[in-house]
Amino acid sequence: MAARPAVLVLAHGDLFTELFPDPVRARLESFADARYSDLGRGMTQEELQERVADVTGCITTWGSPKFTPAVIGNAPKLKIIAHAAGTVKPFVSDAVFERNIVVTSAAPIIARYVGEMALMLTLSSLRMVTRQDRVIKGGGWHDSSLDEPRTLLEQRVGLIGFGSTGREFAKVLKPFNVELLIHDPFADASVIEEFGGRAAGIEEILTSCRVISLHAASIPSTRHLLNAERLRMIPAGSLLVNTARGSLIDTDALVAELKTGRFTAALDVFDPDEPLPLDHPLRALPNVILTPHASGPVRERYWEMAMGAVENIRLVCSGKTPPGAITAEQIARMA
Repeated sequence: MAARPAVLVLAHGDLFTELFPDPVRARLESFADARYSDLGRGMTQEELQERVADVTGCITTWGSPKFTPAVIGNAPKLKIIAHAAGTVKPFVSDAVFERNIVVTSAAPIIARYVGEMALMLTLSSLRMVTRQDRVIKGGGWHDSSLDEPRTLLEQRVGLIGFGSTGREFAKVLKPFNVELLIHDPFADASVIEEFGGRAAGIEEILTSCRVISLHAASIPSTRHLLNAERLRMIPAGSLLVNTARGSLIDTDALVAELKTGRFTAALDVFDPDEPLPLDHPLRALPNVILTPHASGPVRERYWEMAMGAVENIRLVCSGKTPPGAITAEQIARMA
């Protein structure tokens, strides 16, 4: 009888409890020798290196050590690193891909929740929910100084970036019968059409869309993708939503444009500082909704990320390639 594959789980503490409730552990232990950290803290690279000699798979998450060439050199049996969180880039090195070790992340699972958040921010902004809430709580009712609420139904919506989060947002937009424009130099036209959109240049999106939603990765070529010149293209009455990365927007230029009152924004991410400083001008602007980088999964659903990692390891141990396995080329353009 073949030996069961050894799987090292790097999560610890409360995060382990949230990621690995009984059903997830049972699923992992049904096919693997599961090894859980007993350190009571995060594992160092040296400790990881000591523990991977006979390991087939590793499940990483936030705070895990990096799989350096030294770690990989001591892991001759390692076939897969399954990341039970979103951004896996900081945790892997070129040595991982040189050894053809499979890398997966929970980004497709997290994307569902980012899409949900983008929809919530869009609807709340267009219908002016937070501003009307403040009026009523301040003793008023209708405030004639507020613009008229707007609708998402049958509007033109532009997505800048069309990875997993952009695609999930496109899914939840379908009931609103929007005209969907998509800008992403890495997305195939057939995929864009599959989601009911059409490819468009970034300038067309900025100048013609009622809602502009950012879903691009933070890489050198996308830093300040929306600079002062491009922000000036956004027409009056439009909405800019960012649930991706703060560095996509020149924050100073955005503040200047929002102060004119021409358009509104809903921001879940910021650059360069998170948390947003107490005296930051964005905090004082009435035409922007701010949330604290909260677009990912809620804690009660963290287990989905670990279950996805477990299933990916099971597939690799069965000689199959998991859907969404990340290549070296892909990771170079990921956040």
